[in-house]
Amino acid sequence: MGLAVGYYYGAKAGRPRYQQIDHYLAQVRDSDAYRDLRDQVMTLVDDSVARARGAVGDVAFGGASPSSAEARSPYDYTGDPTLN
Repeated sequence: MGLAVGYYYGAKAGRPRYQQIDHYLAQVRDSDAYRDLRDQVMTLVDDSVARARGAVGDVAFGGASPSSAEARSPYDYTGDPTLN
């Protein structure tokens, strides 16, 4: 909803206002504070994705990684049409 409202008012403001906002955002993106925050957020996202993959692996493969040769599952997935 916020993006739609922002787009609507941005479109009504015209090209000069868009360029002014774009210039301001470029200055923000070039700041050290922005880069530090971006790096922290990316680290948090990467850690969260790794934890989520681990949790899914625990549930789906009983704690073993699906690529390991000794991965054992309580269910034989061979020929299961839901996994195709």
